[in-house]
Amino acid sequence: MAMNFDIPDITENGEKAAAGGQRRKPRRIGALRLGDTLRAVSRHYTATLENKDEDKEAEFYSLSEGEEKASFYGMDVSVTGICIRKKKVAAIYVEMPTKDRDDFIKKLEEAEGSAEHANNMDIFADTVTSIFITIPAKGDSSFTTALMDSAEVKALSDNEAIKAEEEAKKGGLRHRIWKTYFDPVGRISRKAYLPKMLMVGAPAAFLFALTCFKPELFVGETNFFIAAFLILGTLCFISLISLGMRRLSDIGKSHLYYWAFFALLFVIHQAGEEFLGSQLNATRLIAVIFMLVVILLAFIPGDPKRNKYGPVPKE
Repeated sequence: MAMNFDIPDITENGEKAAAGGQRRKPRRIGALRLGDTLRAVSRHYTATLENKDEDKEAEFYSLSEGEEKASFYGMDVSVTGICIRKKKVAAIYVEMPTKDRDDFIKKLEEAEGSAEHANNMDIFADTVTSIFITIPAKGDSSFTTALMDSAEVKALSDNEAIKAEEEAKKGGLRHRIWKTYFDPVGRISRKAYLPKMLMVGAPAAFLFALTCFKPELFVGETNFFIAAFLILGTLCFISLISLGMRRLSDIGKSHLYYWAFFALLFVIHQAGEEFLGSQLNATRLIAVIFMLVVILLAFIPGDPKRNKYGPVPKE
């Protein structure tokens, strides 16, 4: 259920988007109406808080134990959730089968005129009410439609995220890999960090384990294992540093903490060489400490609101 997809700001072209419209758009779907309070919604559904965006003063609720089906522009829809902003319903979310999307668009165009297209959505908007219809990905069995108060669209829109997504698409695969694994700028949530950390951390840990338990593989002239350790190990290490810096940004801590941590590792390495008997053992010790800290970052909650490093990650 996509209740927090990136909404483009339509306030500047709302009148253009509504050109050709024959009547005012409905502000109600079934028992729900834009502007209702959460208490009014609770008379018809059980509302469960799913997400909260403190920057936008918005709360997203899923709905259950109520009227499952409703009619919207003559089509059956499943009511799935609402967005509450400033104690009022700012958006109503419904889902429909993907196979019904073309018919739904035709009905809207007959009533409201041509749609605007932005950010993988079809938009029917005017200065009062806006309708956002997502374009389902290949294989999706349903799509989401949001009925929104146009006055709230600007507050809920995320043009920065939309612009970043468009730039990523234009940049190609290399750009996406860079932004995902090697760019230290911005924030990354715990949910998004964990799989990416495991993706690059697992090969690094495997290579490290080989150096501990099969050191003979890394002896002599350059071979496959030495080359893999130098190339893949270095890339994984750089990626873990970048991911860790973004995780620190999400927590709200300065990157100076990370560099202070590396300074501490250097001190431990120098002292460990004397106490552990060899430089190799000292290197292994700081590698273990580094990996433990990288894993620990996956369990520290992020800043619940926008900080100096950016907005709250959506993932």
